[in-house]
Amino acid sequence: MTFGKRQLLVGALVVALGAAVYLNWQFSAVQPEPVTETAASDTKELGQTVYVNTELSGQTAKKTDTDKAKEADKQTSGTDKKTAAKETAAQVSTSTEQQDYFTLERQHRQTARDDAIAALTEMLEAADSSENARKEATAAVEKLSAVIKAESDMEAEIKTKGFADCLVSVNNDNCTVIVPAEGLNEATAVTIKDIVNRQAGIDFDKITITGR
Repeated sequence: MTFGKRQLLVGALVVALGAAVYLNWQFSAVQPEPVTETAASDTKELGQTVYVNTELSGQTAKKTDTDKAKEADKQTSGTDKKTAAKETAAQVSTSTEQQDYFTLERQHRQTARDDAIAALTEMLEAADSSENARKEATAAVEKLSAVIKAESDMEAEIKTKGFADCLVSVNNDNCTVIVPAEGLNEATAVTIKDIVNRQAGIDFDKITITGR
């Protein structure tokens, strides 16, 4: 590689370091016949029998109603349990998706930075690199190292504010912060911006916060 091309490469790496790892960022009544006294007596007994049967019938009805109520309670309880189970499963699924998302994005960021550092290291070790090119490559590596540390420190502090996870990406004078959507509101957004501004010196209007 010629001297001129190496200088161009260093310059491009310095400018594009952040951009290379920037993150891109969903419910019949029958009339009775006249009866004799005996018949009347029989009727009385029948009436008593009917009365007793009525009591039994009422008890049976009550028992049936109670059974129905119990069955309804069981069905309701079963429905509630199924609903709770579905909600729990949905929450677990959402949590898993969030974990997978943050893990994947963190891997992408690390891969891009490993590539950038490898290119800069190659330039530092190249025998024909000029002193100036080596200084620029060294400065670029130091800058990237500082950015990585700042991002790590900011992520750690933001997590102490109640967020399960956090991903910070600094790109020159801009910063993007991704946190779980749960818990993200106007107040917590201001807190996050304050952390970024204090640790990285980035202006509030250059900080983008996204809920995932």
